[in-house]
Amino acid sequence: MAVNPGFPVMWTTIHDKPGYDDFLELEYDEMPRDEFGVPAHIPPEISTTIRHTYYIPPQYYPFLKKLGDDTPELKPWMDKLMNGEMTFDDYEESSEMFYQFAKPLKIHRPLIPMPYRSAEEMKKSEEVAWEGAWLSFRQRVLGDYTSRHYFRDFVGGMGVGIFLAWIYVQAHRQYRIDMKLFYLEAPELFFAVEAVPRRVKCWARDWDGL
Repeated sequence: MAVNPGFPVMWTTIHDKPGYDDFLELEYDEMPRDEFGVPAHIPPEISTTIRHTYYIPPQYYPFLKKLGDDTPELKPWMDKLMNGEMTFDDYEESSEMFYQFAKPLKIHRPLIPMPYRSAEEMKKSEEVAWEGAWLSFRQRVLGDYTSRHYFRDFVGGMGVGIFLAWIYVQAHRQYRIDMKLFYLEAPELFFAVEAVPRRVKCWARDWDGL
């Protein structure tokens, strides 16, 4: 979570790993930090006394010095930036001045180069248009073929699967009908067949007892 200037910070944590979410990932190898990058295990009584300042690379010093010389109102802030003394509170305080002295960007339309094509290229306009139409037609045909191909595979696979499922259901249904008929017409044979596994189990238990 980033700190946006002008928005109150109620609670934010910053971690060493980019994209790390401490509410979703249960890892204890990452070090939670506050909005200024101070490790969270440092008590607020100590972390709030640390003076956090902005660092500007030295190659920007000439530009900042010229900006301060051209605008005297900004010179104190430019000096703080170059001396490494500008804090986040100073930035929020000076942001109004930055926006106050900002000037809109001037765009000179005549200096923008216009697209240019030679006479030979202009003669090939119809050929280029025909090639574009031909490529669009090829892409459309490929899309139709791919759609029909995969749709045919999908419908065929679903049909085969439904047919096999129907065969399984019918076999199970016929088995239930046969077993019901066998139970009604020949109950003594049905119970005899049912008793064979039980007898085998009893014989195995008796044999183990010996």
